[in-house]
Amino acid sequence: MQFKKGNLVFIEDLKEETSAGSNVTYFTAKALVIAKSDGQYFGTVETLKISELIQKTSAYMYDGVHQREAHKLYTWPANLGDHQAWTESKRIFLMQHVMNFPIRIIDVKADHHLVWEFITPEQFKNTPPDLQFSPEFQHYLDNQHAYFFLRKEKNEPI
Repeated sequence: MQFKKGNLVFIEDLKEETSAGSNVTYFTAKALVIAKSDGQYFGTVETLKISELIQKTSAYMYDGVHQREAHKLYTWPANLGDHQAWTESKRIFLMQHVMNFPIRIIDVKADHHLVWEFITPEQFKNTPPDLQFSPEFQHYLDNQHAYFFLRKEKNEPI
C-alpha cells in the first residue's frame, strides 16, 4: 500500500524487510488510516512502509509552519557504512517516536516524498461523520477504549 493524505497511526507489527537484490533494510507496520478519496473519507487498516516517513526525501513539519528533513530526526550511526547500525538506529526512532503516535500526512509527492506532522489523539479520534470504513477499522471504532495511544500526549521528537 502507499501513503495518502490523511490521518494515521501505526499500531502494530513493526517488521524489518529487505528489498529483493539489495541489502537496504526498511520497515513496515500496520496502521489505522483515515484518508479522503474521490470526495469520500475511508477508514482502513493498512500495512505501510513506515520507513518512508524518515527518508531523505520526506519532511517533518513542526509548529505547523517549518519543515525539517525527516532523515535528520533520528541519530545516525558513527560508522555511516554500517548497515546494521543504520537499521537499529531507525528501529529505535520508529519505536520510540512514531509507533502509536497519530500523524497527519500533509502531502504525498512523486518518489514517496512525504510531508507529515504529529497530531493529537483527539484530532485522530475526531472522525468525519460520513466516514466509510473496512471491517478492521470498525473494530477500532467499536473498541477505542482499548487503544492506549489514544491516551498519550502529542509527540514532538525535536
